[in-house]
Amino acid sequence: MILPEERRRQIVGAVEKDGRVLASEMATLFATSEDTIRRDLRDLDAAGLLRRVHGGAVRRIIAEPNFRRRETISSDRKASLAQAALRLIREGDVVLIDAGSTNLVIAGTLADGLAATIITNSPPIAVALGEFRRTEVVMLSGSVVPENGAVGGARTLRDLAELHADICFIGACSVEAGRGLGASFADEAVIKKAMIEASGRIVATVLNDRLLSAAPFRFAPLNALDYLIVEADAPQEALRRITDVEDAPEIVTAKRAVP
Repeated sequence: MILPEERRRQIVGAVEKDGRVLASEMATLFATSEDTIRRDLRDLDAAGLLRRVHGGAVRRIIAEPNFRRRETISSDRKASLAQAALRLIREGDVVLIDAGSTNLVIAGTLADGLAATIITNSPPIAVALGEFRRTEVVMLSGSVVPENGAVGGARTLRDLAELHADICFIGACSVEAGRGLGASFADEAVIKKAMIEASGRIVATVLNDRLLSAAPFRFAPLNALDYLIVEADAPQEALRRITDVEDAPEIVTAKRAVP
């Protein structure tokens, strides 16, 4: 019979490897009750080793890599997501683009003149669009936060309260069926919520790891999204749980990334 300490160590290992575990599967694997597994998950959550969610647990996000590091991660996959995102923009739209490395790739694929106006809280995105002539590019005011390559604070919130965008590409550090959309920092979550309130259609583009993790600060329910753009090989169980949510977003699957 396996000792509780070893069982918990293996549970943590499974979460680190797969991004998530189900209580029912762990109970079968260890020939024990789901109540026992739920107690394990509760204790491991309290120890900061994973995040307990309904039906199991997911990998806990401790901290996001800084923005410059994120720019270099999974570039081919981000390009595939960006191509899918472009199809949701209508000619003449006012487009609000949240900070983030995937959203930077989206901005880099836009053609001048497709959108009437592009508004962003991201200095790198504003710079990337700096040579546009037919599209107005608007940079929100605020203080720069180096960790996420964005501006934030009271001035940013004031600007957002005075605008309305046709479509918003919101950054999400995690997307969960139960908790909704998550951010890594509290101040960041406030800005994201204000962006959603200032926009019509809401879109999130996520790499697979965002579907298998839990960020600490929830900023919107899942049904705040109109579209969720995912990778071609997105985990099907995570997508099933998302589509089971009432008023779930439409899932848009990107083409498979070039190896």
